[in-house]
Amino acid sequence: MMRDNRIRRLPMALSSLVALALAILPLPTVLEAFRPDFLVLVVLYWSIESPRAGGLTLAFMAGLALDVIHGVVLGQHALALTLMAGWATHLRLRLRVFSILSQCLTIFALLTGYQFVLFWVDGATGNPVTTFGRWLAPVIGALLWPLLVGILSRLHER
Repeated sequence: MMRDNRIRRLPMALSSLVALALAILPLPTVLEAFRPDFLVLVVLYWSIESPRAGGLTLAFMAGLALDVIHGVVLGQHALALTLMAGWATHLRLRLRVFSILSQCLTIFALLTGYQFVLFWVDGATGNPVTTFGRWLAPVIGALLWPLLVGILSRLHER
């Protein structure tokens, strides 16, 4: 039983680590604005697919990791990611029967909500809040969602 639990969580942990690496990978300045929120997408996938194994705990830990790596207000990403993971977990049964277009639009809404919470915390703490890339990330993330689901579902099935 314990071994099955560990095996089931291995794809979640590996995909989260890869997404965290992609989130901090240095990119040229021109491409930086087009970087999707890889870790947020992976957390949303696991919140929908396997909320008991991942869900809110994964969201909170991944958010804290992003806070530490980006050097922002501690808890900013953790709060935003946990709220969006909670919303995704609540919608998960509906999302699984949605068409891929409807899923992409819902993921866009979740990613926009994530960015809005970060925007709000930045504004409340006096950090700069006006970057175009912040609002471009949800669009790119929603477009990448079908590809990410295909990759992670294959990983999860094994």
